[in-house]
Amino acid sequence: MILSSLTTKRSCIPLKKPFITALRRVDAVESLILTLTTDEGLCAYGEAPPTVAVTGESMASIEATITHIIAPKILHVNFSNITAMLQAVQYSCVHHNSAKAAVDMAVYRLYAYAASQPLVTFLGGRHLPLSTYITISLNAPDIMANDAVEAYENGYPLLKIKVGAPDGHDLQRILHVKEAVPQAKIIVDANQAWSYEQSMTVVAALKGVDIVAIEQPVKAEARKVLRAITAASSIDIIADEAVFSLHDAQEVIRTNSADIINIKLMKCGGIYNALKIIALCRQHQIRCMMGSMLEGVYSIEAALHLAMAHRDVIRFVDLDSPVLYENMPRHSVISCKERKLSITALDSSYEGETESKE
Repeated sequence: MILSSLTTKRSCIPLKKPFITALRRVDAVESLILTLTTDEGLCAYGEAPPTVAVTGESMASIEATITHIIAPKILHVNFSNITAMLQAVQYSCVHHNSAKAAVDMAVYRLYAYAASQPLVTFLGGRHLPLSTYITISLNAPDIMANDAVEAYENGYPLLKIKVGAPDGHDLQRILHVKEAVPQAKIIVDANQAWSYEQSMTVVAALKGVDIVAIEQPVKAEARKVLRAITAASSIDIIADEAVFSLHDAQEVIRTNSADIINIKLMKCGGIYNALKIIALCRQHQIRCMMGSMLEGVYSIEAALHLAMAHRDVIRFVDLDSPVLYENMPRHSVISCKERKLSITALDSSYEGETESKE
């Protein structure tokens, strides 16, 4: 396959409510959309959001990496197979994982279209609607409880509540939400904001409380601390920012530093590397979450296909960006029918038709 062109454009999707975590506040989903075209006329899209607080990548750096570093490595080259093309993307530079992820997912789509298959089939799975966790943004305890009730009453019983404020009220936030929606399945996400002492105080206070997991309580680099919390906690611990690469996942598993690993395409560089982490976790019987940043529909859809194809390992799904949009973009093929995320167009040609709908 020979790629004849790569173009980019910027996208912005307003949110219903501000998205607030211990790391940042976001009012709209911004992303860079790229279009890859082959010399035979196949066309596919990729996408990446700027998430400086997590990946260190801005909109400008993503665009520059794709157009000035990755594109020259892959355009007008006759690649013998998908692996060769994907490796050219990954080896084009170090870091810049979100930029790589955008190109990676477009490449996977192109090869799926060339095989006349939906991406989920190309990845070895089948379409299966998935329930996603819905984010409750960091706020005052009573506001978070009200937001949780609203989400639950709208048919979303899986909630991820953001904590990590410096006011010392995180335990109240958790208990307020749990009291407001006692039947909800709740993951608590501290986004690296706690110390070991804070983490253990919360873990002790939540003993006997039905909480699914606590996500990334401490700094990503504090793996020994994360390991100590995991060893002492009766609640499962999720490694998120602590796992970007296959090597990170290997170290977390080797040291028993977490019970669950959160895989995000923007952290690991795309589907190619995500599949390596999935295979490792399958080998060691480690459960995974398919997560995301706040992202546009093209990248969320790619993550959905991957999650659908590997449900034996990906036991948790946190791909709620489309639920948080003020309005679903017209070009979206994601639906929330019966409160589950699904893909409404699975034939291999729909991507090529998308551009005219925008």
